[in-house]
Amino acid sequence: MDENVPERTFRQYWRLIFLLAASVVVILLTVYCLQSGIQTVFTHIYYVPIILAAYWYQKRGVLFSAVMGFIYLALVVAYTGYNPNNTVAAATRVAVFVIIAGITAVLSLQIATKQAEIERSEKKFRTVWEHVQAGIVVVDADSHEIIAANPEAERLTGYTESEMIGKSCHHFICPNGKGSCPISDRGMTIDRSERVVLNRAGAQVPVIKTVTVTTIDHRNVLIENFVAIPAAGPGRNEAE
Repeated sequence: MDENVPERTFRQYWRLIFLLAASVVVILLTVYCLQSGIQTVFTHIYYVPIILAAYWYQKRGVLFSAVMGFIYLALVVAYTGYNPNNTVAAATRVAVFVIIAGITAVLSLQIATKQAEIERSEKKFRTVWEHVQAGIVVVDADSHEIIAANPEAERLTGYTESEMIGKSCHHFICPNGKGSCPISDRGMTIDRSERVVLNRAGAQVPVIKTVTVTTIDHRNVLIENFVAIPAAGPGRNEAE
């Protein structure tokens, strides 16, 4: 069950309440202004509910803008009588309401489509991240602080991700000390090499390890992925 459903329902409920309240205020303000002989400036307040409705509800928001425009036009005719100039001016404003609502709805649909694509991509990434049978640890290339770790890395090291984040990898999950990083300090390449990682008990866990240097959010990082091998595996290097 989607845990965000109650939150979305709550948000949709208050959006609808706000939109209805704003619409009532706009209509009452229209009546007041028309009774006072004001026919122009107050119409700008219509853009608030119209734009919000189009952004939140897209196509239905455009229909809402047409309804609000019809109400505005009907009130103008009801309070000022049928005057061709006033009626044409009011009808022009109604057309502007609908056009602006249409543009807003199109932009909102484009944003919603992009957001849906991002959410699908994130879901795919999260599925792989959480279920891949290899430990993955993301480390800041400059400070060597751990940025992220997947569940398999948690299992192999005995630490939770929250316990690892912010910690220096030196003498934590990596046996090498500060200034002795094979990648950052020695310029080595680790590609499917036999190495070790330290677990919570301080024991060395033999692994097949690959380290990739890349950039995330303008930040140089090391993506370390490793798979456990039997402790008695031959040819294991002593150094990380």
